[in-house]
Amino acid sequence: MAKNLLKKAKKAAKHVSHSAKKAVSETKSSARSHIESLAQQRRDAAVVWGMIKDGSHSDAEIKEICKSKGFDTLLGEL
Repeated sequence: MAKNLLKKAKKAAKHVSHSAKKAVSETKSSARSHIESLAQQRRDAAVVWGMIKDGSHSDAEIKEICKSKGFDTLLGEL
């Protein structure tokens, strides 16, 4: 009986960790999509969105743009 309970516990733990990894990967979004969603609500995001919407900037480049413009709040969210 103890072996059976141990097997069930291991199986449940494996299932929980797999579900947690999947949830993290689904909620992870790029800086570009985050800025796009905020562009209609916040001026700092609108300025950055205007600069990056036509190009193909990486997340690092977008963060550098935010840093150069002095948008520390937006940079902290990315």
